[in-house]
Amino acid sequence: MATLKIEFGKLGTKGTLPVYLLLVQGSSKKRIPTGIVLKSEEITPSGKIKNHQKEFAIEQIRRKYQDKLESLYSSIIDWRNKDASTLVELLTTSKRKPHEIDFFEFADEWIKNSKVKGIKNYVTMINTLKSYYSSPTLPFKKIDYSFLVGFERYLSGKPRAQSLYIGLLRHLYREAMRRYNTGIEPIITNDPFIAYRAPKQKIRKGVRSITQEELMKVYDYVGRPHSRAQLARDCFILSFCLMGINSVDMYECSVLKNNTLCYNRAKTKDRREDEAYIEVKIHPFIRSLVKKYKSSDKDHVFNFSERYKSPVDFNRALNIGLKEIGKDVGIKDLQFYQARHTFATLSRNLMKFSKGDVDEALNHIGSFDIADIYIKKDFSIINENNFKLLDTLFSNAETNALSNAYK
Repeated sequence: MATLKIEFGKLGTKGTLPVYLLLVQGSSKKRIPTGIVLKSEEITPSGKIKNHQKEFAIEQIRRKYQDKLESLYSSIIDWRNKDASTLVELLTTSKRKPHEIDFFEFADEWIKNSKVKGIKNYVTMINTLKSYYSSPTLPFKKIDYSFLVGFERYLSGKPRAQSLYIGLLRHLYREAMRRYNTGIEPIITNDPFIAYRAPKQKIRKGVRSITQEELMKVYDYVGRPHSRAQLARDCFILSFCLMGINSVDMYECSVLKNNTLCYNRAKTKDRREDEAYIEVKIHPFIRSLVKKYKSSDKDHVFNFSERYKSPVDFNRALNIGLKEIGKDVGIKDLQFYQARHTFATLSRNLMKFSKGDVDEALNHIGSFDIADIYIKKDFSIINENNFKLLDTLFSNAETNALSNAYK
């Protein structure tokens, strides 16, 4: 169980010390202000309080929080996993009323302390919500069914934002319920997301793939040596030939052994038991490209981290280069992620590979949960399929085309 200790703050310029209660839970600590201030002459060098009236008041406050702490423990099953900051939050907000809790304040704190991926999406959503509500504070009681419908209308014409932002809002709202509704006294009693359903974004499947002819136009593209367009072209071909690898994984991957790229897909590795691990064999057709962008350090396979500060900067540069290529060869809105879509489309429609094999090559979980329990992972199947695809597409290409064209 956590402990509460009396702690003195730093001596101020007026010769006074603020008094705190220090809550210690495991290795975490958090102060609770008592509102009591001691003069320097009211405390001995050993830390004993001379003013008995203030000493009694401090002890009363400590006992009050000790009682609340014990009551809190009786209502929280997983209290051992709560850190000191969370416990103090629960202790100091347990009697607050719904109209006193500000959603924006909670959201800003949650975003500040969260380590989830895509945190920028939460920041953008909150900024948009603040623009919609036009107030610096948003009481939880204001977030009801009609509020959500209004926010949805505010985002009309932006189907992606409607689906994403309202989904993120729901997640933050439920996070707040988990924090404030400890079981002692529910603070947030209404959950508008039970009745309200966020609109789903309608996605036209397969439209982000380019055609086989357009793929060859990208392959045949000749840009200025060492230009951003040339880098974008090379990386687009690398992504396609490496079974649709994402730019962030190209940037971060660190293991190349036995001519095989081994990595955990950044987008899903934290959500999967197998940590989204995959092995992609390097086809002879792109070995020269792999060599061309070989890293000078042992922590990366490719040298993209030496050129760009972050995966985001790297991806941005690729898409800028691909816009230039698209303009030159006649492919509208060409983007890096289309290499992945094109790999999937041609694997299925040109080569007639099963959807299950395409899913596995894309490092998706797929729909064979039960079978996956019994079947030991064998990456040779998807790599053999990939080699067949590349042999079919590039059989007429010159052996050294990729290595010699842009030296």
